[in-house]
Amino acid sequence: MATEPQGNPGKLRFGPSDRLIAMFRACSRDPTKEIEVRLRCMLLTFLQHHRDNAGNEQTNELAAKCCREAGIWYYRILESHASQERKRLGISDISVIFEHELSQSCLVACCLEITISSNRLPCDFPLLLQILKVAPCHFWRVIELVLRAEVGLPRAVVRHLAQVEEKVLESLAWTSDSPLWEDIRANEGHLPTCQQVMPPTQLEDPQRTDLLPDRNLPGVAPSLGAELSGQQRSLSAVKGPQRSNSLHLFARKVYSLMGRRLRELCSTLHISDELRLKIWTCFEHSLVHCTDLMVDHHLDQLVLCAIYIIAKITKEEITFKLIMKCYKSQPLASKSVCKNVLISGKDAEKSLTGNHDNGDHSSSSILTPNTPSTHYPGPCQEERGNLILFYNQVYSTKMQHFAKQFAPRHGGDTPPLSPYPRQWKASPHRQRLSSSHSIYISPYNRETTSPRTTGLCYYFSSSPPELLREINNMIRTGRSPNRRCCVGSLEEEEEGGDGPSAKRLRLDDESALQRRLRNVVNDRVTRRDQDQPKSPVTKPNLH
Repeated sequence: MATEPQGNPGKLRFGPSDRLIAMFRACSRDPTKEIEVRLRCMLLTFLQHHRDNAGNEQTNELAAKCCREAGIWYYRILESHASQERKRLGISDISVIFEHELSQSCLVACCLEITISSNRLPCDFPLLLQILKVAPCHFWRVIELVLRAEVGLPRAVVRHLAQVEEKVLESLAWTSDSPLWEDIRANEGHLPTCQQVMPPTQLEDPQRTDLLPDRNLPGVAPSLGAELSGQQRSLSAVKGPQRSNSLHLFARKVYSLMGRRLRELCSTLHISDELRLKIWTCFEHSLVHCTDLMVDHHLDQLVLCAIYIIAKITKEEITFKLIMKCYKSQPLASKSVCKNVLISGKDAEKSLTGNHDNGDHSSSSILTPNTPSTHYPGPCQEERGNLILFYNQVYSTKMQHFAKQFAPRHGGDTPPLSPYPRQWKASPHRQRLSSSHSIYISPYNRETTSPRTTGLCYYFSSSPPELLREINNMIRTGRSPNRRCCVGSLEEEEEGGDGPSAKRLRLDDESALQRRLRNVVNDRVTRRDQDQPKSPVTKPNLH
């Protein structure tokens, strides 16, 4: 076990709440000690690595702060998720979740990534995963769980986790030493098709142009260990078009992400919907039947190649340079996608067959498509080049036969077009502003009417300012806004017997009619005071 590094400002102080401790004790085996040891060991491993490599007292203190906050986040998220699972499954003993080593380690890593991002500690992703020896294709599965926990994550952190998930889906999960290939080999060496993993309601219907609201994660709410181990299957029935396992959930995420990116590229390139569907069919074919093309590559590389080969076959005047220029204009485009592409030097078949030389999948070095060639093991020196070279020497040799079936004068049958992921509207995803109060903020949708609610709702640029005061009063007093009663009264405070000196209006929640009545009474009192400034006034009480 790692030891606490020197210069660490104070001990790591955090722990489970009384509610979470009660959940631990309700299990057949109390996991408290095991969870505590794992958490502290991982945090101290990170601290030790940072101290050995940074050598800066200020950043060491910041790293220690990240660890303390990560421990707090870990127990808070674990409590929220455990509570949700107990309620969903209708059982109190959820030992299988608490005891799942891999999923709990991924959750600790995710909590550390949250605090590293929020505190801006110099530790770019996926360096943390390399330090903790967590595979990216395992790590991404806890991201959705963390977001569903509703523990008040800052919006910037939510955006960061979304970008981290995309990095895993587009490249980090496809490295030659990734455990993902074990799942693909178990699926007869193929990635599932889009139709196999996407529910029909989430596939595009060419006859319909309306958009459905975004449900973010289709089909199933993840649970710790449910997707990483078969032992959770007895507790949670997962529904899907066919069987839903970790590979199907991964493929569903991949198709959703790449469907959105291809749609954006085709819109910029002014590509028709008909041609877009042909490009999508070609891209899906490369993932399902030529999966080895993805070994140590980036999904965007296959999309760009699919655009060009279909445009070339169908006689569309779209140059490769124009495609790459369009891609580089995208907000989150990676420059290395077009300039640093693996051409040869690594045997992709080893990933699909599992015949690795060292047979070690737990290497401390997690490789990415941007990793320098000197970091790759193997007797032969690899070759890297630009995307055009990759297309000419690698991609076209594997995909040209399939793509030629879309030629206008092709004598054979044209392959059926693959279903396309439906475009989703950005959902009005509400955000919880405080963990102490049930207060949420969500984007305003002009197309839908406001739902009837017993709470207080304030709409920017349209609601009166009195509503904000009522919300503040609710927070300050802790009273529920559900009681729509008027407890307003006008009280008189006298100073030295010279008559009224101040009016204090005490408001609890009241309806619009009650506020109007109160305003009428106030106006009458004000006019009477002006007409008779020296006479004492007895002010009515509103009950």
